[in-house]
This record gives sequence, C-alpha cells and structure tokens, in this order.
Amino acid sequence: MTTEQVVSLRQITGGRLQRFQAFTVASLLALAVWQLATLISDGWVPSLWRIMEALGEDASTASIYTDMWITLRRIFVTFAAATSIGIGLGVAMGLNRRVMAFFRPIVVMGLAVPDVVYIIVAILVLGTEESSGLIAMVLALIPFVVNIVVGGVGARDPGLDEMSAVYRLRRLRYLVDVVGWQVSPSLIVATRTCFAFAWKLIVLVEALSQPRGIGAQIYYSFRLLRPDHMIARALLFIVVLRLVEAIIFAPVEKRFLGWMR
Repeated sequence: MTTEQVVSLRQITGGRLQRFQAFTVASLLALAVWQLATLISDGWVPSLWRIMEALGEDASTASIYTDMWITLRRIFVTFAAATSIGIGLGVAMGLNRRVMAFFRPIVVMGLAVPDVVYIIVAILVLGTEESSGLIAMVLALIPFVVNIVVGGVGARDPGLDEMSAVYRLRRLRYLVDVVGWQVSPSLIVATRTCFAFAWKLIVLVEALSQPRGIGAQIYYSFRLLRPDHMIARALLFIVVLRLVEAIIFAPVEKRFLGWMR
C-alpha cells in the first residue's frame, strides 16, 4: 500500500469517526433534553421508558403494519404523480418562454397557498374520500417540484444549446443528453423534496379526514391523551421511511448520477 493510499484511508476513517462522534453527542444531548422536559412537565411529556414500552406494544400489533402500508401506498401515489407532472412542466417552462409566461403566475400562487388550504378545499368540494386528499396533495406538491426544476433548466449552459443547434441534435437526444445531464442535480433535489413533503402532508390528511393510516392512528392516540403511543407510532413510521430511502432512493440516486457521468 502506497503512502497516498494510507493517507487517504486515514482521512476516510477519521471522517467517519468524527461523524459518528458528532451523531453520538447529538443523540445523547437530545435524550437529556427530553428527559429534562419530562421532569418539568408534570407527566405531560412521556418519559423515554414509557415511549419504549409503547413502541414495543405497537410493534407487536399487526394493525400498525396495515396502517403503514396504507400510508406508504398513498405516499407513493402522490409522489409519483406530483414528481412526473412537476418535472415535465418544469422542463417545459424552462425551455419555452410562452409556457413560462403562462404557468409562472400559477406556480407562484401555488407556492403561496398554505398546504392545509388545499386539504380543506378538497374535503369541501370532493368530500372525505381518499381520492380527494390525494388530489389535494398532488396539487400542493407540484409547485415545489416545478420551482426547483425550472431553476435547474434556467441555469444550463447556453453554449451547449448552441452546440446542439449546430449539430442538429434530435429533440429527444437534446433533452436527455444535454438538458438532462445538466439538470440531474435539480431532479434529485426535486424528488427528495417531493418525497419529504409528501409523507408529512399525507399524515396530516389522514389525521384530518381518513379512518385508516398512520396519521389517523397518531391523531387517535392524541384524542385519547396517550402521547407515548402517539410518539411511538411516529417513530415507527420514521424508521420505515428511512429504510425506504436507504433501500430505494439511495441506490437509484447513485445509479442515476453514475449514468449521467
């Protein structure tokens, strides 16, 4: 092993050790703050032990996994629809001034409207059916995706556009090899942002209008004044989402970036 390889290995090991130490310190500090809040709240904030007990109870019931699957299905449907429409519209706006002039005010207005307004209007107009909440969430998420993609398309190198015109590249090849290669970081940011917002908003919709799902179960625990189970169910779902991100999003992102290179 050469000297450069030894130095590189030490740098990598040292960086991982520092990240682990920082994570450990932050976790211990958060646990200490939570325990302090438990002591000064006269029991309203559940202790760590109560949360762990509730976590074990909820993890041993089959219904919690059924609710997780229902919520995950809603998240992926909303995410797929909002991402597809948002990326397509964002690319079109970034490449065409007329499309930009028409949709820009609508996108700005969509960004300004609070997400809960979409939910309330959808419930009032379409009722409390599952489809009404999904439609509301798709409409709420599209402006965020469009805004990110438009910024990425607008920041592309004009010299590459001129080169494409000189070599008379076909439209599809231009979109994939020229535009797609340059906006790939924006596409990744847009998809991650959309997924992060999607699960938060879906949980909110379930709490407001749906009888099943993690959001409905969290709200049910709140109504029964059982904060330990409320936090435990939220933690279980967060763990599942982290697994989804590690198993699906991280490999896809790595392969996508490798392909764009």
